[in-house]
Amino acid sequence: MAEIAAAHTTVSDKIRALNAEGVPRAEIARFLGKRYQHVRNVLVADAEQGPTYVVGRAELAPVAEAAQPFVHEPVFEQRSGGIYRLVVRDDGVLVLPPAVREALGVPAGGVVMANLSDEEFSVISSAKAGRRAQEMVRATIGTGGPSLVDELIADRRREAAREEADD
Repeated sequence: MAEIAAAHTTVSDKIRALNAEGVPRAEIARFLGKRYQHVRNVLVADAEQGPTYVVGRAELAPVAEAAQPFVHEPVFEQRSGGIYRLVVRDDGVLVLPPAVREALGVPAGGVVMANLSDEEFSVISSAKAGRRAQEMVRATIGTGGPSLVDELIADRRREAAREEADD
């Protein structure tokens, strides 16, 4: 039995080879130091697969993936007039070209802001987004009136004076 088993590397192949020589399952299990159930499972699985199994050769057809051609589609393409064609990946990722990141002052892993309106999605730097927010506040409160900071300080002083008067 040792000579038969020595020619094979896997336990399953040793079980198959010994079985092919007519060695009973119980003796195979004792010789290999395996449980009888292990030996039985290997041999029953082989019988269910049919005569296509060859000792020493694993059949990977059930788990093999179909070959797929490698398609290299660029994730961005620069066109004239500062226009870029960007490809949205399956996971939703949109890659900004290096020239765009440089123009926006955004390092790799940095943050940009975006504006979605109608059928347009505009990407802007965080600095420009901050300036836009300031402009929106100025438009809401106006620029010719009193300073908001001065008004806030005056309100706090009046409240403090009232609290001291109540004490």
